[in-house]
Amino acid sequence: MFLMSGAISGSGTGFLSHVFAGGKGSNLQNKTVWHDERVPVTVPAWLNASTFGGSVTVSSHDHDEIMVRIYVRQNNRWLAGSDDAPVEVTITDAPDGLEVTAERKRNGIFRNISNVSVSYDILVPRQTEVRAKTSGGSVAAYDIAHNVSLITSGGPVTAERVTGDVLARTSGGTVTVRDVTGDLTARTSGGGISIANATGKISANTSGGSVRLENVAGAIDARTSGGSINARIAQLQDHLTLHTSGGSINVRLPRDTGMDLRASGSSVSADLDDLDANISQRNVDGSVLGGGIPVSIRTSGGSVRVSH
Repeated sequence: MFLMSGAISGSGTGFLSHVFAGGKGSNLQNKTVWHDERVPVTVPAWLNASTFGGSVTVSSHDHDEIMVRIYVRQNNRWLAGSDDAPVEVTITDAPDGLEVTAERKRNGIFRNISNVSVSYDILVPRQTEVRAKTSGGSVAAYDIAHNVSLITSGGPVTAERVTGDVLARTSGGTVTVRDVTGDLTARTSGGGISIANATGKISANTSGGSVRLENVAGAIDARTSGGSINARIAQLQDHLTLHTSGGSINVRLPRDTGMDLRASGSSVSADLDDLDANISQRNVDGSVLGGGIPVSIRTSGGSVRVSH
């Protein structure tokens, strides 16, 4: 276990600079580095990373080691390793993984300091289970061949090119997911959800934004209390549920798929092959190709359009 506190001698833009220069998705390039750390691991590996006030970005590389770059920001200034910093960063290593945790100092001259944040750029072997959490910034993972959990209380969440289950949760930002194979859970209380090229059991829920699904396949449940839903479904499995309380729904369904369709809204239109249904201005209730997968599409405050 390594405990880093206050000033860190010998850190900064040293031996990891050339590695991190091409990091994917990070907003920290060209920022002053507080500390670098690298730890060899066996693969498959695991990573637990938690911090406060700052961002966490995790990407993969082709080495059997985890590399952590740490940034500390105080009073709108990026601190160098030689600067006194009111933080404690703990790195605990195991043969197959790493845990990195940042906390504010609570004693001495740094007592009750609040205007400070810690951010990470982290490189891991591709086969690493990733769990990343921050209380006040963005969190992202790219090119991971394992399960990923990304949680923040106050920023956007991004997951791209993940082979494994994904949990993406934020209380105050957007969720963006691209190119994921595995079960996906996306939750936000204050933003939109965008999912593209995803296959698996998909659950998307927002209390304050729209939902966009592009080229998704699997068992799908998408709900919003305050926005529209736009969906292009490549393949259905088990069920499709699209519900909103405050917007319209526009969905394109796959051809050659038997479905039991229930759709309702202020106005409903359905342009589907082999549709046998009771159709009114506000409801469509029937089957496609003799029935099959249950499809529920419902809005309380907008229109519904269903097509291939």
